[in-house]
Amino acid sequence: MSVKGFIGVMLLVLSFGAGAKEGAGPEVGQPSPNIMGRTLDDNSYRLKSDKGQAKVINFFSVTCVPCRKEMPELASLEKQYKEVKFISVHTEEVKAEVVAEFVKKLPGAPSNIVLTSGGLKEAFHFLGLPHTIVLDSDNIVLMNLVGYTPDNMQRLRKKLQLLTKH
Repeated sequence: MSVKGFIGVMLLVLSFGAGAKEGAGPEVGQPSPNIMGRTLDDNSYRLKSDKGQAKVINFFSVTCVPCRKEMPELASLEKQYKEVKFISVHTEEVKAEVVAEFVKKLPGAPSNIVLTSGGLKEAFHFLGLPHTIVLDSDNIVLMNLVGYTPDNMQRLRKKLQLLTKH
């Protein structure tokens, strides 16, 4: 085996192992940690009280460049999969006006935006943004998507198709 081939195999092995390490998000098959915050229209939000339909929860920040690209795609999926609730959660404590201005400048954003006071990285075990999770109707974690890539968006579409029988 050539050195290039060996390096390729090692990178493949390491990439499979990386998915199981901390930083990949909440554990699939387990209940999601709670999210508490306020919506952009100043209503309280608690994930633990929001059951009964599947959800896509996207963690973002106004300073995250890939988040700006991903949110319009999530908004498009929200229109296509109306039986799934899409929630975008700002992960840092900032004024609502800052987030509202960020969302306003996007070509599209999911309709449910929640502001929190931080602490989500520790609770949800993600390393960077954007980070997206899919939950069933009982808020059990079905999928973690780390970062914004075309492959992640395709994986999300496939999961939504399975959840909704589209």
